[in-house]
Amino acid sequence: MKLRKVLFLSADQWRAEALSLLGHPLARTPHLDALARDGVLFRYHYAATAPCGPARTSVLTGLHLMNHRCGRNGTPVDARFTNLALEARKAGYEPTLFGYTDTAPDPRRFPPGDPALTTYEGVMPGFSVGMQLPDHMAPWIADLKARGYDLPEGRWSVYKPSPGWKPKPGQS
Repeated sequence: MKLRKVLFLSADQWRAEALSLLGHPLARTPHLDALARDGVLFRYHYAATAPCGPARTSVLTGLHLMNHRCGRNGTPVDARFTNLALEARKAGYEPTLFGYTDTAPDPRRFPPGDPALTTYEGVMPGFSVGMQLPDHMAPWIADLKARGYDLPEGRWSVYKPSPGWKPKPGQS
């Protein structure tokens, strides 16, 4: 049986209405709009929990926080639980990650002192890595600078609001 092509796109910290397809008056997202028109768009998907790591764990395991018990970023995912990537691999797919899952491994599956236990920014089991988040930042930041954008110092500062930016009343 020929496998259908699947692209699962999960955008971290993206306001739900910030797609032109959904009628946002300023956002122009033609490529994402085309993907949504050709595929499945979950218009009413809400995160099961916060912050981002536990929310991704819920999406990828299909479990609520009370069951997967990863209540904060860096909490190891219990190896008893399967996930979307492991199940897709069983079906013959090769799940490839572009970005991050920020998953800490279950320490019961590793010997003491294993380097995998030194970070919570690991990859959820089952994924092959196409490109991790830090790998793509330098060309993107160089492109922004070449276009004349003023960028703050520090690698992760580019994700923060511009200095002096104040939200309008009712805006977060």
